[in-house]
Amino acid sequence: MAPASDPVSTIRIRPTMAAAAEPVTDKHYLPADSSMLLKADPTRRGPAMFKGEGAALAGHIYRPPGLAHDQRSPGIVMCGPFSSVKEQTLPHYAERFASAGYTVLTFDPRSYGESEGEPRAHHDPTRITEDYVSAARYMMTRADVDPDNVAAVGICIGGGYAISAAARERKIKVVVSIAGGFNVGGTFQQFMGVEGFAAYTGKIHAIMREEYRTGIVQYVPTIAPGLSEAIPMAAMPIEEAYNYYSRTHASEAPTWSEKMTVGSLEAFSCYNALVHVPLIAPAPLQIIHGTKDLFLLPEYAQQAYDAALGPKELIWIETHNHIELYDQDPYVSIAVANATRWLDRYLK
Repeated sequence: MAPASDPVSTIRIRPTMAAAAEPVTDKHYLPADSSMLLKADPTRRGPAMFKGEGAALAGHIYRPPGLAHDQRSPGIVMCGPFSSVKEQTLPHYAERFASAGYTVLTFDPRSYGESEGEPRAHHDPTRITEDYVSAARYMMTRADVDPDNVAAVGICIGGGYAISAAARERKIKVVVSIAGGFNVGGTFQQFMGVEGFAAYTGKIHAIMREEYRTGIVQYVPTIAPGLSEAIPMAAMPIEEAYNYYSRTHASEAPTWSEKMTVGSLEAFSCYNALVHVPLIAPAPLQIIHGTKDLFLLPEYAQQAYDAALGPKELIWIETHNHIELYDQDPYVSIAVANATRWLDRYLK
């Protein structure tokens, strides 16, 4: 789409519920051509530790090939999908951004992976936004990063957190949200209905009252192929998520947690980045989203774009699901090409 200074036309897409009703013969959880499933190159990254709000945070630094160790480049701070660690999804983007001339930081949010923080595996959007801001400020103090040219790029719910972080740290110059999450409670309510969502959150709150009474942190499985008597509650009881996380936990991310605090669900179900979108202006915002996404609904990506007050761009990629934008080509390469073009325009 054209820059915000030009006449802008928006692309309206079919309602997600209509897409959800379509028969599916191939779920596309894995590409038909195995060469299209991306593999990270661990030699492209190095370790980084930086301070967060009361916890040391672990990250990976990706530097442009051939750049001297003290030579400055524009910087990108990246945050990834719900429950993920820095070895999942983000390397496929970070390696490509580094090859395009950017120093990139990926990190484990507080209580995840190699980062400190208690209770373990507690996913709170407010805490993660704080960690994102800490990561951006760390990048702005590195000798090899231009402090005036740092962007936030997020994947999945990290795309929402990138917006929230930029609303808190106004020196973040550009924001890119890829397959982003913008209104979690609205998404749940749309699929479950008002009464169904109320019943779901009621179960969570009952467990949290028991946690308050006993002082014992309560956990649920992070993923499950579905709910059953054996697994009455899980953070992501969805086949698509089960496929991705079980696969990458085994092959790439041994520190990914198979459990998550129930308190995570309480905090996550209230997260809404739409209210933060206008606050990042005049920072440019690019939104890249799949046309069929039953995790993080495309209509909320459209709402986020509509709410932006600064330069903005909305890119639709024709997808079959949400996770194709995690580690499959051509989807990742299309997203990176568009994001790099946007970043180059405003950071270089």
